[in-house]
Amino acid sequence: MSHRPRRSDYFQLVTTLAGVFIMTFALKSPGKILREWSFDSKEEVRQWTRVVNHMSEVRYADGCLQGRLMDWDPWVTSPLFELPASPWQVVEVRLKSDCGGDAEIFWTNTTKTEHGGFSGGKETHFQVIGDNRWHTYRIFPFWQKEGKIIMLRLDFPRPKPQDMGHKTVAVDWLRIVELDEPKQVDEPFTWDFSTGKHLPWTARGVSRQQSEDGATTYTAAADQVMTLSSPLMRCAAEEAGSWLVVEMAVDKGDTAVVSWAAEACKGRCSTHFALEADGRFHTYNIDLAVTGWSGTVMLLELTPSDAVGAEVRLRRIRLSPDPLGPPDIRVRHAGLENAINRPGHIVPFLVTVFNAGGEVCQGLKIKPHLAGGLHLLSRQKDLVFPDVAPRDVATITLSLRADKAGKAIPIRFRLRGPGAPTQPVETTLRIDPPLHLPKADYVPEPHPVASDYEIGALYFPGWPTINSWARIWPVAPERKPVLGWYDEGNPECVDWQIKWAVENGLSYFLVDWYWKEGSQHLDHWVKAFQKARYRHYLKWAVMWANHNPPGGHSVRDQRNVTQFWIDNYFVMPEYYRINDMPVVMIWSPSRMNSDMAGKGGAKRLLDVSREMARKAGYKGIWFIAMKWPEASTEAKDVQWLADAGFDMTSIYHYMHHGGKAKNPRHFSFELVAESSYPFWKARQATDILPFLPNLSTGWDSRPWHGDRSIVIHGRTVERFRRICRDAKRFADETGIKRLVLAPLNEWGEGSYAEPCAEFGFGMYEAVRDTFCRKPASGWPPNYGPADVGLGPYDLAAPTQLNRTEWDFVDGDQGWKPMMGIGDFAATGGSLRFTCTSRDPALSVPLNRLNADNFDLVMVRIKVDPNKAEAGSLQLFWSTRTQAITEATSVRVPLQADGQFHNLLLPVGTNPHWRGKVTGFRLDPGSLSGARITIDHITILPKRKTGK
Repeated sequence: MSHRPRRSDYFQLVTTLAGVFIMTFALKSPGKILREWSFDSKEEVRQWTRVVNHMSEVRYADGCLQGRLMDWDPWVTSPLFELPASPWQVVEVRLKSDCGGDAEIFWTNTTKTEHGGFSGGKETHFQVIGDNRWHTYRIFPFWQKEGKIIMLRLDFPRPKPQDMGHKTVAVDWLRIVELDEPKQVDEPFTWDFSTGKHLPWTARGVSRQQSEDGATTYTAAADQVMTLSSPLMRCAAEEAGSWLVVEMAVDKGDTAVVSWAAEACKGRCSTHFALEADGRFHTYNIDLAVTGWSGTVMLLELTPSDAVGAEVRLRRIRLSPDPLGPPDIRVRHAGLENAINRPGHIVPFLVTVFNAGGEVCQGLKIKPHLAGGLHLLSRQKDLVFPDVAPRDVATITLSLRADKAGKAIPIRFRLRGPGAPTQPVETTLRIDPPLHLPKADYVPEPHPVASDYEIGALYFPGWPTINSWARIWPVAPERKPVLGWYDEGNPECVDWQIKWAVENGLSYFLVDWYWKEGSQHLDHWVKAFQKARYRHYLKWAVMWANHNPPGGHSVRDQRNVTQFWIDNYFVMPEYYRINDMPVVMIWSPSRMNSDMAGKGGAKRLLDVSREMARKAGYKGIWFIAMKWPEASTEAKDVQWLADAGFDMTSIYHYMHHGGKAKNPRHFSFELVAESSYPFWKARQATDILPFLPNLSTGWDSRPWHGDRSIVIHGRTVERFRRICRDAKRFADETGIKRLVLAPLNEWGEGSYAEPCAEFGFGMYEAVRDTFCRKPASGWPPNYGPADVGLGPYDLAAPTQLNRTEWDFVDGDQGWKPMMGIGDFAATGGSLRFTCTSRDPALSVPLNRLNADNFDLVMVRIKVDPNKAEAGSLQLFWSTRTQAITEATSVRVPLQADGQFHNLLLPVGTNPHWRGKVTGFRLDPGSLSGARITIDHITILPKRKTGK
């Protein structure tokens, strides 16, 4: 049994890519030894082996601690001690092993956690050389935020399955050393690699290094990823600026990583960025303000490529307040705007570019070369991009017409202008044959196809307003649905979804559903489904997304939520059932368990619901556990769910690589397809609870998370078709005929199969062709609303979002409730609503608002009833490179006195207020039941100063 906070993919990434500041050396390093264990006695070894995991024969021998590595998680734990934590402390350990790989030092300032004091996120990785020779490793934990350190855990490399029980380790000594504090680094914050002389950074994982032609060339070892580390330093982040500017050329790889240690970080912070691995020099402007860049910075590291054996030519690394370098234009997207395009009609072709440089690109032009019956209808003046600001995108639309249909009609174009790529861009277009369908007054009646399998899908109802869509189209326009940027609250849209689902083999949806102690949001799809004409064709059930703050579950609330299900949903004939019991999927069983610790756990809550359902005339409720841990195949992770009373297990999304990804945050969908079937088999082999297999629909969360995203690239219809074929094989082998697709429409996370511009109906047809019986008359044709004269259903266009002032004289003007808000209305020139929880929020999208031009946001607001103090008014914002977090927010005190107040939110004082602002979120206080009136919101321009 393991008591280990496991090394997740994220922490593996930190090891593999961002690295840690570790050196292998033979001599003792300068500094004051604070604590040392020499392991030269049985007693000292005994102190470290009181708690041992996955090791045997752990003993004192030959003046050191020795042991055999028996399984996947071997470690030993130190005795208790205490020392004040500082950033300049290092852990040094001398060890030898014939098992190389990733090792860790865990630390803690408490003994009161699930794992005896240790927890994920409080560890530093280092690489052990598996040559069975003595090496001394220096590890910088940067644990200063702990205040004190009372215990360590030394985790050894994981042996391969065939090596378990055959590999050994020996530790000669381990100590904690306090180094002298380095001197403050002042301007300029520049490191020059052009001459190769006196290089201040240390290179690891490098087989060759040389300087020529104004750059230093590093070649990574054939089996390693290189990392470059700055010297230890004391650098004021605010003075240095939050842009790391790297001038380099890389020959291969997908991503690079920057990591740093700072006062604001626990351990270290990191961010990654995409590479142009063409062997040419590029200037990369990396935004460090995304997380933890403040106070004193103590270390910088650069992993310039995630590819082993990569060659990197490096000129300069700089810290700067602003992006630097000339324009550097990269094509982000080139393709048809709409999913369905017919001959003889205008077909819009989008080209989106990104300026990675530090200067505005002006006069960028496109020169298309057309063939295959394509014609350009755009005028010459429409072939010039708008100015492209640094770190921003710009899009132009070419109007084309196609003479004939074709699956891969070639199109080629060149860009001309400052920083334009030198090579032409080539792609292909799909033009679908004409259908000549008659016009319809409404969505045509569905014609479901038959199947021996019950195929469902997870559904995310996150698209009721333009706010969310506005974050998709600048980043991923290829995700535009066949329905357009649609309103999920429109029953006509839902009827199209029902039609396409049942005509392609989907029979039920598990719909994300949000409830927080009686407060609901994102329930618009369910309400539209209840009004849909064709709802009787499709089943649905609640997937309770109960990722609420700690303490949100109780017996009382469980009774309330269950009564709501019984009164409103279980009575629907379309509500999905298993074994004649209404289904409820639970996102986070562990949250239920922790909230009910000592009170019967999650089982007590499920028992309450089942008893209420039985009294209402049902056999019970069929509860499906979704998480956590995600994708575990260990019996213990299923057994506790069975003990808690769940009837079935599943997961939200399978997004793993089978251990084959060199970068677990950026890998191919092919690895997902390869490893899905083995995962299902391993999960089923636990044989504890019935399993609902999950078919991956991809992952690329850049619209939500920017450069911090996990990106699974290379998703194609054929690779998804392989997942479907393997799922059918698994179903036939096991008799499990009920399966579920990962989200159909999580356009922000990048998990989608719903018909869209990128894949057309390809993902749906992969399901249909694999699991369904083809009618004698052929498959029902897949077509869009425009083919029968219906639609469009788009909510708005980007140009409608260019506002800096909202007076609400003609409606809500784009502001919509997010959560904890009821009775929302725009009347009498004001927004009015009631707070239904202590965490209310509303939001609005923005389009290309230049933060540099503004520094204040004024909100005229009134809070009733009179309770004097209502907490604070907090404004969050997102930009092209930053998601909404606590760091991207400001707050001011909020009075609850029934009077209007003009509150000034000083956004300009926050270093994260910069770039292009894409949206606001406003949290008005913390009084549940309070009545809020907002009369006016204005973004105020910067005041000009002068003599």
